Amino acid sequence: MSCASARPTQANGRPGKLAQAGQWMQRHGAAIRAVQWVVVAVYAFLILVPAAMPLPGDTAHLWNNLTLAAQFVFWGIWWPFVLLSMVMLGRVWCGVLCPEGALTEFASKFGRGRAIPHWMRWGGWPFVAFGLTTIYGQMVSVYQYPKAVLLVLGGSTLGAMVIGFLYGREKRVWCKYLCPVNGVFALLARLAPFRYKVDEDAWRNSYTHGEHGGHRVIPVNCAPLVPLRNMKGAAQCHMC
Repeated sequence: MSCASARPTQANGRPGKLAQAGQWMQRHGAAIRAVQWVVVAVYAFLILVPAAMPLPGDTAHLWNNLTLAAQFVFWGIWWPFVLLSMVMLGRVWCGVLCPEGALTEFASKFGRGRAIPHWMRWGGWPFVAFGLTTIYGQMVSVYQYPKAVLLVLGGSTLGAMVIGFLYGREKRVWCKYLCPVNGVFALLARLAPFRYKVDEDAWRNSYTHGEHGGHRVIPVNCAPLVPLRNMKGAAQCHMC
C-alpha cells in the first residue's frame, strides 16, 4: 500500500498533518497489513460461523445466541461504521480496512496478471452490481438469515478474489470496476472534510530534480488504479 507517497503539502510547502499521516502509513505498511488480516478474520467469523449454526429460536437473545450477536455486530455496528467513516474520513475503509479489498489485492500477487479486459472497464458495472445485490439480498432476506449473508457477501468476496487472481498484478481490479458499493462510497466520500490531493507541480518537478537533487523517480503502486498525478477530489482515492 504505497499510494500515500503522493505526499500532499500545506500552502507553505511544509508537510501538512494529513501528509504526515500518509507518510506514517507508508513507513508502517507491515502494521497496516496486519490490521487488514485481523479485519479479514473478524469478517470471516461473522459470515461463516453463524451460517454453520442452527437458526435461533423464539426465546433467543443477542446476549445468549451467537447468530443474533453476529447479526447485530455486522448490521448494527460494522455496516453503520463503514458508512459513517466515508462521510467523516473519506475512503479510509476501502484502502485500509476493507476485507474484500485486502483479499483481492492479496490474490492478485499470486495470480495470472492478465490484462484487464475492455468489457470490465464499463463504468456502469458498480451500479448494476449494487442493484442486483440489493434486490437479491431482499429476496433472500439477507438481514435475517445467516446462510443468505454467506451467499451474498461470501459470493461477492469470492468474486473479488477470483478477479484479483485473474487480472492485474498487486492491484484491486475488483474495487475499481466491479465492487457493488463503489459508487455509493464515492458519493459519500465527497462529503468528507479530510482528503489527499496531489501537488502536480511537485510531482512534475520530481521527474527533473528528484527528491535530493538527483533524477531518480520513486514509482508509486496505486493498488486501486487511481490516476494519481491528475487525481481530483476524494471520490476515487482510497486513502491508502
